[in-house]
Amino acid sequence: MRIGKYTYGFRKPENYVFKSKKGLNNSVVDEISWRKNEPSWMREFRQKSLAIFQRKQLPTWGADLSVINFDDIFYYIKPTKGNVSSWSDLPAEIKDTYDRIGIPEAEKRFLAGVSAQYESEVVYKSIQDTLRKKGVIFLDMDSGLREYGEIVKQYFGTIIPPGDNKFASLNSAVWSGGSFVYVPAGVHVELPLQAYFRINAANMGQFERTLIIAEEGSYVHYVEGCLPAGEQVSTRDQWVNIESVQPKDMIIGDDGKLHKVRALMTRRYHGRMLTICPISPYNSFQITPEHPVLTIKRSNVGRRIRYGWLSEVSSVSLLKQEPTYIPADKLERGDFIVFPKTQPTMISSLSDNDCALLGFYLAEGSTYIHKTLKQPVVSFSCGETEKKFIGDIYRLTEWKSGKKPMLIHDRSKHAVEVRVYSNSLREFVLKHCGKGAATKILSSEVMSLSGRKLELFLDSYWRGDGNVLKRVGSTLMRASTASERLAQQLQKLLSHIGVYASIQVRKAGKDTIEGRRIYRKTQYIVVYTPNKKWTKVRDAGNYFLVPIERIDTRPFDGPVFNLDVEACQSYLVRGFAVHNCTAPIYSTDSLHAAVVEIIVKPRARVRYTTIQNWSTNVFNLVTKRARVEEEGIMEWVDGNLGSKITMKYPSVYLMGRKARGEVLSIAYAGKNQHQDAGGKAIHIAPETSSQIISKSISHGGGRTSYRGLVQVYPNAKNVKSKVVCDALILDEKSRSDTYPTMKIDNKDVQIEHEATVSKIGDEQLFYLESRGLSKSLAQSMIVNGFIEPIVKELPLEYAVEMNRLIELQMEGSVG
Repeated sequence: MRIGKYTYGFRKPENYVFKSKKGLNNSVVDEISWRKNEPSWMREFRQKSLAIFQRKQLPTWGADLSVINFDDIFYYIKPTKGNVSSWSDLPAEIKDTYDRIGIPEAEKRFLAGVSAQYESEVVYKSIQDTLRKKGVIFLDMDSGLREYGEIVKQYFGTIIPPGDNKFASLNSAVWSGGSFVYVPAGVHVELPLQAYFRINAANMGQFERTLIIAEEGSYVHYVEGCLPAGEQVSTRDQWVNIESVQPKDMIIGDDGKLHKVRALMTRRYHGRMLTICPISPYNSFQITPEHPVLTIKRSNVGRRIRYGWLSEVSSVSLLKQEPTYIPADKLERGDFIVFPKTQPTMISSLSDNDCALLGFYLAEGSTYIHKTLKQPVVSFSCGETEKKFIGDIYRLTEWKSGKKPMLIHDRSKHAVEVRVYSNSLREFVLKHCGKGAATKILSSEVMSLSGRKLELFLDSYWRGDGNVLKRVGSTLMRASTASERLAQQLQKLLSHIGVYASIQVRKAGKDTIEGRRIYRKTQYIVVYTPNKKWTKVRDAGNYFLVPIERIDTRPFDGPVFNLDVEACQSYLVRGFAVHNCTAPIYSTDSLHAAVVEIIVKPRARVRYTTIQNWSTNVFNLVTKRARVEEEGIMEWVDGNLGSKITMKYPSVYLMGRKARGEVLSIAYAGKNQHQDAGGKAIHIAPETSSQIISKSISHGGGRTSYRGLVQVYPNAKNVKSKVVCDALILDEKSRSDTYPTMKIDNKDVQIEHEATVSKIGDEQLFYLESRGLSKSLAQSMIVNGFIEPIVKELPLEYAVEMNRLIELQMEGSVG
């Protein structure tokens, strides 16, 4: 089955107001400035920066950047006519994209302000009223230039001038979007300001510019940045709750085959929760609005609409259509969703007689140990008039056990019991069917039956537990069981022989049987009509097309879950195919070259947190620098995952007495990735202090590099600086390098430098595995302990996300 064009994660169709031509020249730069209606000084700044960019050479001391083709990049894409402050005013495709990463939820519950950049432009901005009243400014950079031009002109390009490096000059020429933050003297912004950045188009360059000014004594923290529990997904033999799935578990994808789970992903979600109700109410499932469901739209195959009914469907057209993945909130009543026929996972060794006997046992059998005789018993309950039924069970139990069964007639109940004392038969039925009316469950071998053997098994079961209702022109088949799992398994087995069965639920309650009052357990009734002439469900070969009967909506606030699945990138929810959502991967590369300038005035404090998880085709080349004045504090918290190449070294220039700077950095490099990261501390004033803590992890052939600089100027007395650089290598294919530089021009200093490179030891793994942990879980625990000193500095929601991303990367996810 081909599943349309949806491959390797979520990407939205390009629907832009303006998209520049590829390549960079004076005309492109002028076009950007003209479209933004910028003042002349900014246009001149851009042109001078372009000239510097054209003269400067690529750096040769880090990763190989020679493969970047600057003429094959779109330098400016405008996705909307302007930015908005109301989430509902965004275009649907952009709103849907950022809904997935939780901006509305984060805004309502955690953040003081939010900015979202899509391609070249900030499309959404919001700031709490209380901060606005205190004079805090949080705008996109373009709005900051328009509304506060004098402040921007005073500071823009002063911390990172265009001539600093080739990518700083490139950003200065073509910058677009980013954030402008101004915090007045004495104002403390206790909750983080947050920005999201998203590259959606292939060959895209994103060049946001961020300028943060924290006046004296102020504080600000700036951060860059499914299914509900209980929904059930299909494994080899049964359904399980999605939250219980672990990496490396095997689940069934949209092709009906088993695939390995790479990661379980979770996030908090606040918004609408949809319930998709197909034919078979029991198979209704809950899903967030953006989650893709494999579907054929009725409108694509309908013939005509009469009297307000659903349009009639051409079966010929329907069966010719290829299902495609469509977001759940685009589904409508009558649309067809896909119920794949699962493929057998093993070859069964059961004989024809075994299959028939197991069907009888599943319907009417029980097993126990006789209390008096202490003997294993297998028993079948039959009606006294069912002569052939009794004879077949008698023959099969004798054949399987090698013993003659007993026939016990209970005339008061008009019943006959077929009983045999046999341990081998007891073990056989327990292995393949279990015991107990509400707890019977079928083995993997039974679930792999097909053809004649499956028909024998089902025929025997229906003869015992089934009810056949003959109508004019059709026959209704029903079977009732107290075992919910068994009902799910029977539905799956029937699909193997081309039957889509509905499951109805009869709730537990009081009942009367033969004059006796009883409390009846919940019953699950499997219903189908064989060879039905007219049916709403269509058999499309490898799957059924099942119409949606109803879609319900309710508010939801809680954790939701998603799976990252190898190969097919899909899984089954209550039998129906849905997709997992990941970052877009293109065959061509994209470039992210941002510039961040921060001015920390006396006794102000700024914390800047970045958790970046670019897709693996992005060159992430960022220049970040802060100037810190007397007794000011600058803290960089930097998490780098994803990307093809990252080169990023947050810097602090300690200009005033007792200024302090801190860089906390995590880098994770997987297959075909090079994370070249670190930090710089430049001590210009006396009594300044700095700390650089760098943690790196390389896995699957990835490479990490620490590149750092500590420099102390001649007049900088009583300086303290500490550098800790730790690398963890998870396999023999991976690599880690350290390139520290110390330039100390004053003897009255205290400088410390520690560097370690380690591997996960066999003794560590043995210790954890001997206590019941799997190898993968043991590795994750060791890695989480390794990065804990930095992760604990993150806000709670981001610490959870960072740990999740690391675990997801270790499972080989695309991010």
